[in-house]
Amino acid sequence: MNKKSITKTKLSKEEITKITQEAFGRDVELKNITELTDGFFNTAYMIGLKDGEQTVLKVGPREDVQVMRYEKNLMETEVFALNKMHRIEGFPVPKVLYYDKSRNIIDNQFFFMEFVEGTSLDKISEELSEKEYNSISSELGKITNKINSIESDYFGYISQENKRFSSWAEAFLNMIKELLNDASEIGIFLPIKDDKLYNLISAQKYLLNKVKTSVLVHKDLWAGNIFVDPKSAEITGIVDWERALFGDGLLDIVCGFLLDNKNFIQSYLGRDSLTEDEEIRCILYKIYLYLIMIIESDYRKYQEQKITNWARSELDKTVNDLKMKT
Repeated sequence: MNKKSITKTKLSKEEITKITQEAFGRDVELKNITELTDGFFNTAYMIGLKDGEQTVLKVGPREDVQVMRYEKNLMETEVFALNKMHRIEGFPVPKVLYYDKSRNIIDNQFFFMEFVEGTSLDKISEELSEKEYNSISSELGKITNKINSIESDYFGYISQENKRFSSWAEAFLNMIKELLNDASEIGIFLPIKDDKLYNLISAQKYLLNKVKTSVLVHKDLWAGNIFVDPKSAEITGIVDWERALFGDGLLDIVCGFLLDNKNFIQSYLGRDSLTEDEEIRCILYKIYLYLIMIIESDYRKYQEQKITNWARSELDKTVNDLKMKT
């Protein structure tokens, strides 16, 4: 996919130098600046300092850029989640080094974090042996359990306090409603009418209400956000936490495209398959994921539509699956 997005802000060398010195001191000298182009929402730079240290700078969108409702204050969410997970000894997550949400220095929120060694799993998966890939999948299952071990007294968004709820059903149905409102607001055509889709999902409220414990969910555990040491085939970092929320841990299976990964499922659940209730909840979460993939394309002004078209087709299939299951 073309990763040019209106949410990405390009900074000049002078701006990067200014905020790096603000974070680390006026005496800090920059050796090199490299834009990291893999992300889809924030702008990221790898910065080499003259003392040999490396750090990653993430820059959020300008305040005047129209984003989807759930995307507001995402940088605050990411910093919260990174700090929370960094407190778990040995958890593979970069440390936040500096965070500025004031927009006083530049027109964007930004933060610096440790540089993660390794290569993203999506770039080296074909080079791995079956044994190595299975081992990584099992390790990821254990890591996801650690993420989901962080509990909360509310369900919903981390950095939007007015969108926190006492039940998962309320939170999730609000998430769906907001996506449908996002689509309607800019005239996005969906394969199924808004009210029909919402009512179809709302009918499963009783299943959503079976989720009694609210846990931290990364919500973007696809292979591009999993960093691996190519030599040892061990996970070195879990990145891009901006979509994190408190809810049902099964979201991590769906949004990480891990439903068909048997080694992950066994490691994560401690069994080989989902229960019938879990299967239906995962169908609901697939609908949610495909809605995001369809809608964000228009908000970000992506040129490439291949993934969006795929998501439209999958949404149609998944809605039919839900009708058949229920």
